[in-house]
Amino acid sequence: MKKLLLLILLISPSVHATDCYHCTLWNFNDVLPNVEIPEWPVEFIKVEKEDYPRNDKASYCTRPPEMIDTVVIHHSETSEKATPQEINTIHLNRGTTSDPWYMIAYSFVINSSYPGNKQPEAKLTEGRPLNVVGAHAGSGAFVTMDEDQQKMWDEGKIVCGKTGGPFAVDLKQVKNGKIKANVTTIGVVVSGNYAAFGRFNPNGYSWSKPRHPTQSTLEMAAKMSCQLQKKYPKIKYIKWHSLYNATTCPGNLRLHIEKIKKIAKGYGCDFK
Repeated sequence: MKKLLLLILLISPSVHATDCYHCTLWNFNDVLPNVEIPEWPVEFIKVEKEDYPRNDKASYCTRPPEMIDTVVIHHSETSEKATPQEINTIHLNRGTTSDPWYMIAYSFVINSSYPGNKQPEAKLTEGRPLNVVGAHAGSGAFVTMDEDQQKMWDEGKIVCGKTGGPFAVDLKQVKNGKIKANVTTIGVVVSGNYAAFGRFNPNGYSWSKPRHPTQSTLEMAAKMSCQLQKKYPKIKYIKWHSLYNATTCPGNLRLHIEKIKKIAKGYGCDFK
């Protein structure tokens, strides 16, 4: 009977193992050997892991993940077959000697084929760790902090530096009472190019054949966003790159943001 009760607790999406009476007295792996205990909240989508080369000469900032309140959607402006490692290489090469890039700018990469194509295989991959501030919204974009974010900033929880060196508060992260948008957001990039062809966008679609994301792409973005919100309830917004910076990114993906929110709602999440 005790084994049955514990098994029900492990597979139930609405009950935490620590919610039951006397559960803390049991060692789950002793009762159910070789069973992997799921992390809470329940995983909506599998996140692949990558070990990215990093430029230790580059400065970067760290933050508590609780600082994040917004998911920002991007496209990579590359082929839809571009891998997370290839995007990381592009970003490392984008930096200069005086201002090098640390690693891939985004926290997550969605690989998903264009409509009608079968490759690449759809998957979600982790990019920058959530505690590392991204480089995606634009260095000149600043946003208002709420009370909790202001407190974290005032307590010196956002620090910058280089690998192996000292980390300290960088006052340039705040301007006129606002903080850089990168500090309170995470970048999610969809591999591919969803903007029209142009002089500065040679991989774009032809004007007569606009490109839109597949349902699978929207589902992946929604599940990932919802999964994050379940763990970090402050994440309440899904936005897109051109809201922060004068850019064509993320092309036609921005027309589908409301669909992503609607799908996420079906998983019990509410985004503005």
